[in-house]
Amino acid sequence: MRKKVLAIVALLTVALSLILIPAGAVHAASMSPAMGVSGLEVTITGLTAGNSYKITWDGDAYKLGVVDTGGSVFFVVPESYGGQHVVSVESPTGTVIFSGNYIIVPYIAIDPNSGASGTTINVAGHGFGVSEKNIAATYDGTVIISGIAADATGYWSTSFPAPPSGKGTHTIDASGDITKGSDVADKNFSVTAVVTMDPVAGGVGTLVTITATGFASAEGGIKVLYSGKEVRSGITAEVSGSWSTSFSVPPSTRGSHIVDALGNTTAATDIPDMIFTVAPAVSVNPVSGAVEDDIKISGSGFANNETTIEVTFDGKSLERNILADDNGNWSVNTTVPASGSGPHNITASGRVTPAADVTPAIFTTQAVLTIVPRNGNVNDELRVTGSGFNAGKDFSVSFDNNPVASGSVNESGSFQVIFKAPGGKSGSLNITATDTKGTTASTTFAMETTPPEVPQIASPRDGATVGFMGDTKIAFKWSDVSDPSGVSYDIEVSDQSNFIKSLLSHDKLTDAKYTLTEAEALPNGEYYWRVRAVDGAGNASEWTPAAMVKVGFVTTGTLVFIGVGIVVLLILIAVLPRIFKQRKPKSDWD
Repeated sequence: MRKKVLAIVALLTVALSLILIPAGAVHAASMSPAMGVSGLEVTITGLTAGNSYKITWDGDAYKLGVVDTGGSVFFVVPESYGGQHVVSVESPTGTVIFSGNYIIVPYIAIDPNSGASGTTINVAGHGFGVSEKNIAATYDGTVIISGIAADATGYWSTSFPAPPSGKGTHTIDASGDITKGSDVADKNFSVTAVVTMDPVAGGVGTLVTITATGFASAEGGIKVLYSGKEVRSGITAEVSGSWSTSFSVPPSTRGSHIVDALGNTTAATDIPDMIFTVAPAVSVNPVSGAVEDDIKISGSGFANNETTIEVTFDGKSLERNILADDNGNWSVNTTVPASGSGPHNITASGRVTPAADVTPAIFTTQAVLTIVPRNGNVNDELRVTGSGFNAGKDFSVSFDNNPVASGSVNESGSFQVIFKAPGGKSGSLNITATDTKGTTASTTFAMETTPPEVPQIASPRDGATVGFMGDTKIAFKWSDVSDPSGVSYDIEVSDQSNFIKSLLSHDKLTDAKYTLTEAEALPNGEYYWRVRAVDGAGNASEWTPAAMVKVGFVTTGTLVFIGVGIVVLLILIAVLPRIFKQRKPKSDWD
């Protein structure tokens, strides 16, 4: 009986031990590793082969299956926030035989991990805090982008261009309100040297810009090679490893030419060769001007020693039988042909090079106005010629802003008009031509500026007296003056010798005389008069010296005095005889 009781107690003890003692301890199950990043594979060992199992992650079912023959199972750590997470294993399902903690470590991933400065780097953060804020990504310790927020699983992503930096390895890191940068493993981005060229094709003389990044910080001794020959040297990169320069394509034949760059630490083999394609091209100097101006037309990129090269202007032959040199260059001096206003194509072709392969030059014809003669007098015949106007358009010509001629431009963009120089102004006067398309050109005509001679007063002369008494119509006369532009006269009469105030004046008198009208007749008194000559261009001579003239030989007072005297005389004539008669004595015989 006692043996039975002991056996029952033993069985109960074993049963209780199975219930009370943790399964892991019983089966010695273990998890490896117990710390790492999300996405890492974790193995749990010490399980019974063939049993079913269920893995839970933070209490949520994560994976179901059957334990393999080795008594182990595995799972991939899910995307989740950083820190501690509970992992449990039921095997068979419903019986917990393992429970432990897995710690997620934050980390970042980048793509790509190498490239040139400016390459877009995609950065993803894993295992950061739940909805962690103020996350910032750094490049070599400098914040590149900030204000990033993680989601509930601690995941976030961003992107930024690789900053200018020297070639080699550069570190990318991240941190936030919860996650320290020291907790996140750095990622390395390797900067490679890159050189770009713009443009990649053109004629000889084309200005080419070379831009480089990813050279060593402050690298010196950098030079650019064109077809193996230095075209730029002595370049030093910035601290960021960047530099730029430019060069003009040297004389070279058409086709491909290798452009390369190297420095003290950057070998030419570190940089892919760049290809500049020389295309035949034409240039002109100057690039604008008037018809018949001298111009120089040059060609480059033609075949070496190419013959029978022909230059055309808007498709019409301009020069022929030109020979290129060993480098495919040539030039010719010529004049601008008759052409309308605006741009015109200048191109060329030869025995080897077709015109379709040649980059043409653009020459802009400017409207020009010429005049013959360039100076002269009023009524001179002027011949005005216009070139570089718009063919077939109407035009008008003005002289000192006054219309003088009009017509239509011919097919070559030219016209000619003849008119007489108008009077009125002297000096440099503008002549302008404008067509109906708005093209305008101007020139100047120098109208003579020499004033005519000063006339000479003829009558009345200085100090002369005219008229018997007031209301005298004086006849003024002076000497004739001649001038190539014609002459008119101005006259002034004043009662003041300084002519501050004029009593009367007349201009543009054609005769060398003027007689006052009835309304202008002058009363008795002293007056001053002067005259000057004015030519057709408006040039005036000096005034003649003022001449004083006295109007009236007899004044009113004198006339009154004389009248009184006459009256007295008449009275005396009438009275005296009577007086004498009364005083005569009687004779003796009376």
